Amino acid sequence: MVEKCLNKEVIEIFPKFSQKDEYVKFALKTLGYVENEDFTQKTIFDFSNSIGLEITTYEECLYSMLASKMKNKRNCFEYLAEIGKFDSINENKNIPEILVFDGKTQPIFDYKECLFEKVFVETPLDTDEDGKRDLIAVYIRRPKETLLGMKVPAIYVANPYMMTCIEETYENMPDVNKNLNIFEEQNIKEEDISYKGKVRVIPPERETKGIATVSKTEEIPLDCITDWYNYFNSRGFASVYSAGLGTKGSEGINCCGSEEEKIWVISVIEWLCGKRKAYTNRTDNIEIKAYWCNGNVAMSGKSYLGTLSIAAASTGIGGLKTIIPEAAISSWYNYYHSNGLNACPLGWQGDDADLLTGYCRSRDLSELPGLKSKCDEILDTMRKGMDRDNGNYNKFWDERNYLKDIKNMKASAFIVHGLNDWNVKTTHCHLFWKEMEKYNIPKKMMLHQGDHIYIHDLKGIEFNDIMNKWLSYWLYGIENNVLADIPDVFIQDNTNPYNWHHSYSGDNIEIYVDKNNSLISSKDNYTKEVLLKDDIKATNFNICENNFNVWRDNMILDYDLEKEYRLSYLTKILEKDIRISGDITVEIEAAADNHTGILSVMLVDIGEDSRLTTDRYNTKENNIYLGKNAGYLEEKDFVIEKVPSKYRIISRGSLNIQNRENNYCKKKVEKNKYYKYTIDMVPTDYTVKKGHRLQLLVLGSDVEITHRQDIITNYKVKQNSIKLNLPIITKE
Repeated sequence: MVEKCLNKEVIEIFPKFSQKDEYVKFALKTLGYVENEDFTQKTIFDFSNSIGLEITTYEECLYSMLASKMKNKRNCFEYLAEIGKFDSINENKNIPEILVFDGKTQPIFDYKECLFEKVFVETPLDTDEDGKRDLIAVYIRRPKETLLGMKVPAIYVANPYMMTCIEETYENMPDVNKNLNIFEEQNIKEEDISYKGKVRVIPPERETKGIATVSKTEEIPLDCITDWYNYFNSRGFASVYSAGLGTKGSEGINCCGSEEEKIWVISVIEWLCGKRKAYTNRTDNIEIKAYWCNGNVAMSGKSYLGTLSIAAASTGIGGLKTIIPEAAISSWYNYYHSNGLNACPLGWQGDDADLLTGYCRSRDLSELPGLKSKCDEILDTMRKGMDRDNGNYNKFWDERNYLKDIKNMKASAFIVHGLNDWNVKTTHCHLFWKEMEKYNIPKKMMLHQGDHIYIHDLKGIEFNDIMNKWLSYWLYGIENNVLADIPDVFIQDNTNPYNWHHSYSGDNIEIYVDKNNSLISSKDNYTKEVLLKDDIKATNFNICENNFNVWRDNMILDYDLEKEYRLSYLTKILEKDIRISGDITVEIEAAADNHTGILSVMLVDIGEDSRLTTDRYNTKENNIYLGKNAGYLEEKDFVIEKVPSKYRIISRGSLNIQNRENNYCKKKVEKNKYYKYTIDMVPTDYTVKKGHRLQLLVLGSDVEITHRQDIITNYKVKQNSIKLNLPIITKE
């Protein structure tokens, strides 16, 4: 627990009281309570106790007051800091200091007075082959107190989107309405697809022509940067932003997920820690050091931004103390592909790494002769490496797999991810969590009910308070016992969003299908062969209209009817809630009348209910204040369905049947021969309510995620072979 004691400088700011009723009355007034309206002289002590105010001694009462929520729901200490109550603390110090209370840094630094700078970090790369090391633009916001010798840590955001993007890149995505290619037996071994690195010719460092201590620049808007970082600027942290190679204002050529991308990302950390050069501009060689940085760096951000924090951590770079990856990718193959298939993020069919590279390439390509043709060459090389015609994991994807390097990590991690994120699926945070577990890396995880969002403004959890404690510990070394006091996991319940579970990954329960098509907990001894047809036209899916709702309804509803394009199995009506948490797999034995094909599975919650959605609204109950002149966020909450829905898809997964053994080697499929398949679904945490039923669907193509073939594939399935492995948490 955080030690409940007050800094002497803080105590001296407040008036002295000797009588209990005097200091209690002062505390209540400070908290915004009004005598004879909220309490009376007679009820003052009972009221104080009712709001949790500790009143044994004056100092205890003062501490308790400062740690409390005010009547207006503001945190008392933070409010007083924002209005300048503690400004005098640094007035007579040669070197200003942070103010710590309750294990956290406090907002005593004025956001509006922060310095905004631009420097150019020199990377050990020459990707544009101009004979000079690539310089990348880096933007910095730091408290003005750093000009007086104060050293602060840095929260670094690597953000390829922030200098604008090339929107037309996504106008012509690859066609997914095509048949799978059939491959002969492949004899690919794991060592064959291992990325070994590459040899580069690196020009010498620039020769320093002068030294600068400040590199102020006019502030410009940075895309995809949340105001959340204002919160930390006001609390004594610098924020550092870079879009990296091949973006507007920087040199080099970008290449999504490549080894070069990791190198430019960690180059900024090396500069912050005094191990790499930076300059005030791209031509004069005036060097500037990050003398203001205390050598401790965190990385954070959502999606691609969070992905690059995992990429950096996987290198084992020194100085990077912690990362906060939100909705982040841990292996690029798992983002664009799955089990030998092109299986893209929901709503982005046809997307791939080359498109993202082109989208982020905001550099003026006329800056160097032949630069555009070099960029085009890289895209061509990427497309060959991606090998969409094959769909296998290979050396290209191994280069972009951070999971295999987690053993190198020196940084801790606080993962944040949406359980309903079908852009960056929970596969990424789940596998990252499991890898860190192997190597005893300090970690925490928060899984919320949103999709691909930030939750800095979410009702029902003190997210910013938790993050402040986390970063105060890792970057300032404040002994706030955060590793012990904060639960390892926070998981928001889908049936009650104000209930957060602190357990994750249940015990495996094996579920079987009986001869009457019911899901049961013990295996029946019977033999039954059923037929399944992968025929997209039969499902009433319209390729031109992309009528996914119709397709889903046809797949899921009419639960007990036989439909040729799906197999439907249900439990009895549940007599109690069940919580599914972790890895879900389906085992199945099937034979196809084709040499290749797609098998997919879905797990569905069946039952009419007003469910939580991923839509959000402003509660108009609270504003989340970010700090001194740092603005605020409006509190948001998830919308509950006004019209009850009949079902909710819990999870899904798909497999190329030629990849029945692994994702990097296709095996020959003989027609009408039975093979055993194991299909991984996307890991999740989901509570199915009492009175509902669980449905397992077995189908062919998943038209929202996989290829959409016009060829018809018929499967024979041994129904008694179907086994659903379900992770169930029985005790909290």
